[in-house]
Amino acid sequence: MLKNLRWKLILLLSIISTVTLITGFLTALSISSAPPKEITHTDIEPPKETNELNSNLYNILVLGDSLAKGTGDEKGLGFSGYFSDYWKSKTPKEIKINNLAVNGDVSSELLNIVQNPQNISYIKGSSIIFISIGGNEISKLKNMDITSSTTKIKNIEDTYLSNLKATFKIIRDNNPSSMVIFIGLYNPFGKDLTPDKVSILNDWNYQSQQLVSLDSNAIFIPTYDLFKYNLQNYLTVDNFHPNSSGYEAISNRIVEALKNYKA
Repeated sequence: MLKNLRWKLILLLSIISTVTLITGFLTALSISSAPPKEITHTDIEPPKETNELNSNLYNILVLGDSLAKGTGDEKGLGFSGYFSDYWKSKTPKEIKINNLAVNGDVSSELLNIVQNPQNISYIKGSSIIFISIGGNEISKLKNMDITSSTTKIKNIEDTYLSNLKATFKIIRDNNPSSMVIFIGLYNPFGKDLTPDKVSILNDWNYQSQQLVSLDSNAIFIPTYDLFKYNLQNYLTVDNFHPNSSGYEAISNRIVEALKNYKA
């Protein structure tokens, strides 16, 4: 009798296990064959895009072309990087460099940068704004026939000055108090640039300086003389952009110009 009871218990347990297995299988099958849950827009919150700057930082904004970007510097600092290393002694705040410069940009593209609503907060929140632009426009002089291109050159310069004026207006509309530092042009071609073309470069610098001087809180930093006698020491291997020594020389000139400026 005990033996029969044991077999009945084993049979009962087998039946329970079988029913449990079948039930689990059917449940899994129903889940896998059901349509996926529809995800609505309220399920996932889109990321918030913001360029707001930290007011606890000393923000430096860099605008312009590859010179502003620091292209060619073996140390990756550019003039703004060397400058900020010095400027640490002028402010108790941590310095933050926001570099919006783009390799190859000309004045019209710089204007597009400052007109972009996403970049306005950078302008508003910056204590110092660096601008370097015009090198890519003026570099066309090297292979240009001036005698047949006088009107073209004049149009290029007039457009450049108009774009630069509009850029300054946007900056001042959004930040009346920041110090704007404009980097003048140098001649990377040395004697390969004929005297008549050098004269155009000098006039370009002069007109830029005149425009910058209309802003009481902006300064023009000349670089022509820095590179005129130091091309071999200040240019990188592409013979166009500054190397680390060249960028540091530009930074030292900026520092000298701002030695009495209170951060």
